[in-house]
Amino acid sequence: MCKKGVLVVYKEDYPWDVRVEKIVLALSSFGKNVFVLSNNISNRETECNGEGCKIFRIPAMAWMPRRVSSFFKLPIWFNPIWVFTLWRILKKEEINTVIVRDLPLMRTILLFKKRYNLTVIYDMAEVYPEMYKSMQLYSKPTIFNRFLKNPTVARTYEKSVLKKIDFTFTMIDESRDRLLRMGISPEKVGIVSNTASVTKLADEVIHTGRELRIVYVGNLTKLRGLDLLLEAISRYLAAEAPKKEIRVDIIGTGSQKEKLIDLCNKLKLNEVVTIHGWLSQEEVDRKLAEANLGVVTYRVCGHWNHTIPNKIFDYMVSGLPVLSTPVVPIKRIITETECGLVTDDESPESICQALIKLADASLRQELSNNGRLAISEKYNWEHDKSVMLSSLSKLGVM
Repeated sequence: MCKKGVLVVYKEDYPWDVRVEKIVLALSSFGKNVFVLSNNISNRETECNGEGCKIFRIPAMAWMPRRVSSFFKLPIWFNPIWVFTLWRILKKEEINTVIVRDLPLMRTILLFKKRYNLTVIYDMAEVYPEMYKSMQLYSKPTIFNRFLKNPTVARTYEKSVLKKIDFTFTMIDESRDRLLRMGISPEKVGIVSNTASVTKLADEVIHTGRELRIVYVGNLTKLRGLDLLLEAISRYLAAEAPKKEIRVDIIGTGSQKEKLIDLCNKLKLNEVVTIHGWLSQEEVDRKLAEANLGVVTYRVCGHWNHTIPNKIFDYMVSGLPVLSTPVVPIKRIITETECGLVTDDESPESICQALIKLADASLRQELSNNGRLAISEKYNWEHDKSVMLSSLSKLGVM
């Protein structure tokens, strides 16, 4: 086993990110010394011990106004604060492998690849050019973001670094296939999805009655299509059910939160829809246990067509049928496993029709059982962890 350590670089605050945590714990469980370099928006200590790792953060700058310090902490490759902090860690610790969670910081790592003989791995959780393109379609970017989050610039930057990387983990087949079409060697690409652990698999969930108890967990942005869900619920109530037969819990924060609250008021859904904002993981788990249907009513776009949200697996592991719009990877998994329903399009009417079908408890039960079976047999972190560790072993990391 290689005794030198692995550094995971993440552009947001850590803890907490579920995927970074799973990677850290997987590496540490096999005896690796694991380090994490993260942002420090919350102005926490710059060095501390975390679960399974040692955490380094860029300087806190607590003496500055938060908006000003956030600017200086921007995770872009030429930011001297990130460059200096990375150099200090590489000089101090015995590290031979760096896993980079985010494309914007990839070139920062490549500055030191040759000098420190680093194996560099890209954990491509998002396809940044597609993500930025989709964001521009559904939001009004600032002048600042038109440069920093420009899809054309991101695509050029991505092409310039991909062939210099030793290996790339993608989240899903569609993302891997995109890299292959770009000319990346199949030997340098693998799939490590954002699945849930089989240890979290719920006991069989018994579905009864017509009442729908719907849950959504995630960010509240226009790309997530929660306005479509609310419009569909309004139609469902008008067509099918008294208000006592449907409950909706929307959990998360984001730019659309106030607009969704206003839409609930406009549609007179306050009796059936609760927008909770941020909740602790314990509270989220409780809401998942109380629900009988998980929703992913995303707007179909290039971003969602090249990644997979961990919430689909969280729903499946909780025994919840999944209702989704026809996002390519989600549709493929739902069709393969028969764990939910996919709407014909991303319209409120199509979502409403799916809700009408899902009022049938026997259908929900069948879909729930199928989802739990798919988690136990294939779509679980134990499988993806094995794939990841095998790839790292071939690279000489393990």
